[in-house]
Amino acid sequence: MHLAPDRPTYPQAHPADAWIPVLVAVVNNPTDFDRARDQHWYRIPLKRAPRQIAAEYLALYQTAKFGAGGQRIHYYAPILRYHLLSRRELLPQQADHPRAHEQYFKLEIGELLELAHPITNTRHPRLTFLYTTLERLLVAKDVNDLWLRSAARQKLYNVIQERGLAVECWYPVDMGDRPEADLALFGPHGRLTLYIDEPEWDELDEVQPAYEADRSPIHLNALDILRDPEQALRNLIQNH
Repeated sequence: MHLAPDRPTYPQAHPADAWIPVLVAVVNNPTDFDRARDQHWYRIPLKRAPRQIAAEYLALYQTAKFGAGGQRIHYYAPILRYHLLSRRELLPQQADHPRAHEQYFKLEIGELLELAHPITNTRHPRLTFLYTTLERLLVAKDVNDLWLRSAARQKLYNVIQERGLAVECWYPVDMGDRPEADLALFGPHGRLTLYIDEPEWDELDEVQPAYEADRSPIHLNALDILRDPEQALRNLIQNH
């Protein structure tokens, strides 16, 4: 099953490509890493995959099983194509495996590119999947630097202020696990309470926040804001 056409590769980033999405995925063992490096593909079990695989690049987070070189990201590669295959089709030499009939995404990738400096992981011991941008991947020092929410909040805040609209950061609300909104936008029709979510945040290794306590929350995707903050604001004004 062919899920996406061939995609262009981006061997170098430039400012116009700052929003290019990157999927950070886990590599648990040297065999899978060698396969990504030598055979140029990576597999994700369908039942554990992010809701959608919408990225131009794949970054490989090597776990502690890699010893001194583990718990960090050393390499990334352009994603060329996606396929949905059974494990038996992916690994015919393991046709008798108990999960042989299970479905996997096969991500065909280009040559591994080495980061100038590895990205270490000091705060997320059970990292699974996360989305970031190529710009952040190339400058991050720690996995925590890859999260997009704070950068998106600042960009949208700046755009709102440039329009001369009233806005506040970290607006207190009754929100259970998230007691402060990222932004509150004030206008003639009242307050818009804005929450900025990491792309595919509900697939990450985090507790789902309780949003029901607020009567009118608006959820925005951090990557969409980074891609075009002006359009994000226009959508808010038009729809609310």
